[in-house]
Amino acid sequence: MIVAENTKQKIVDALFELLADKELGVISVSNICKTASVSRMSYYRSFKSKDQIIDYQIDQIFQEFFNYLMRKPNHDISAFLDAFFTICRKNQHYIQAILKANLHDRLYDKVHFYLKDLIDKGIFKLRTESPDMWISFVAGGLHQMIVSWMNEGLKESNEEIVMLTRRFLR
Repeated sequence: MIVAENTKQKIVDALFELLADKELGVISVSNICKTASVSRMSYYRSFKSKDQIIDYQIDQIFQEFFNYLMRKPNHDISAFLDAFFTICRKNQHYIQAILKANLHDRLYDKVHFYLKDLIDKGIFKLRTESPDMWISFVAGGLHQMIVSWMNEGLKESNEEIVMLTRRFLR
């Protein structure tokens, strides 16, 4: 199992390394396998497509976010934002590659999905009668905050970006 996960991560890292210099459409499975030092068979055992690799990595980032949030004593908006921006900073290499590849919609969709999931599971509680609209509004805002923050080189500290975002959500 550990070997399979290690192979998966090699493939993920290879694709994201290649995205630094090439567009997603021109990156071949052969390029990924060569960069990852894995066989095509290992590639296809792990993933069906490049899109699946990207989705897998975004899911990994959000799983890390979820785990980080769950270690917090409370799950209020400040804890949520702190966890969100801490994990974004930690995974900036992957997120910047996703943005550079113009895969904004994939990132937005995942932000929306996981925000809804936190609310559906009762981990994050809302005081609104329009939760779907709130989720769409906040997911769009968080997505654009990530884009701006990444494009500006993550100048603001986590504390500053949390405080700024809280002001916008009032």
